[in-house]
Amino acid sequence: MTDLLQCLVGLALCAFGLYRWRAVRGEQAAAAQRYVHRSVFCLGIALIVLAPATARAVEHTVAMPGLPMLMGDQLRMLAASCLGLLAARSARRHVITTALTLVTMVVLFSAADLHHASGELFVDVRRRPFLAAYNTVITLFPAWHLVALVRVTLRRARRAEAGVQRVGLRLFCAGVALGVVWTAWGLDDIRLALSSGRQTDGEDAVSTVLGLVCATLVIAGGSTSAWTPLRHWWWARRTYRALTPLWSALHGEFPQIALQPPRHGLRIGQATPRAVRFALYRRVIEIHDGLLLLRPRMETPPLGEPVTAAARAAAIVAALGRTRALNAPGSPAPAPESAYRPLSAEADDDAGEVGTDVEASQLAAISRCFADLTGPVQRRREDVPV
Repeated sequence: MTDLLQCLVGLALCAFGLYRWRAVRGEQAAAAQRYVHRSVFCLGIALIVLAPATARAVEHTVAMPGLPMLMGDQLRMLAASCLGLLAARSARRHVITTALTLVTMVVLFSAADLHHASGELFVDVRRRPFLAAYNTVITLFPAWHLVALVRVTLRRARRAEAGVQRVGLRLFCAGVALGVVWTAWGLDDIRLALSSGRQTDGEDAVSTVLGLVCATLVIAGGSTSAWTPLRHWWWARRTYRALTPLWSALHGEFPQIALQPPRHGLRIGQATPRAVRFALYRRVIEIHDGLLLLRPRMETPPLGEPVTAAARAAAIVAALGRTRALNAPGSPAPAPESAYRPLSAEADDDAGEVGTDVEASQLAAISRCFADLTGPVQRRREDVPV
């Protein structure tokens, strides 16, 4: 079960890193984010390779003891190197140092000549210094870069203005600091190599948890550019559902306002930001069409009085009552009244700066008051954005 969980986590990190890497490709200001996403991608592959089940399968196929350990450790060094680019003064020198480190790891691994004994990896007594040197390299190399990155990130976090950027930098700094702890966890491998010649094969439970939490914090802090679209997506879904009572009442009296017939059930892709935004704007248009048809039967508040959401909701409830009393939902609507005044309400804090977002916020406030006046409205499956 632990092997399966580690592989699933690794696949999730790979998918996220590759997706975000492609999403910010070509943006000049997103160089730092590309480094973070490449690091997450390499870390995800490392977790998959270092999973005990995967390591046993690779060793059985290649018949080279310790090869999965070497591959996973090199991927971890690449992940740390990608993060180190954020604090490197010379990218060329940093790349050269990383390449030399990877070559040194291969040389020390070959000199150690690991072999299996009682289901574990061991080396001979005279080759223990090579194994200890190997473990020293994979401990000090990432620790050096991560400590330097923590210092740089702390300085930037202090200078950053209060807001998303500062929170993102602090989360990123916490993830990098935890990465230092994760790296220091490998100091015990140096002691084991010198005392018993034994080498741990793969990641233990504590190391896996540290790596997962570290990657989560680094992803959260390094993806601040996605926070605003995610916040707007959540606001759009919440606003769409808030419009349901008002839209349902208008659609019940004027079915022709629906631009598309309601669908039953869920569809793949309906929860994407683009689909939710389109569904919200379509619903706003449909509600406006319904209010236009209802306008001749709505009482216009006197001039000079503020038009609140509660007053507009009460007027809509009364107008719907008159419409049902006249029993003429399908008759042609009279011309709109010229004295009709729009609602002057502020948009939600989570809404964007687009004019339709402001209108959606205003209509959502009216719909909530409408629901309070008419009682709870049962949400139907066709009300989900499609």
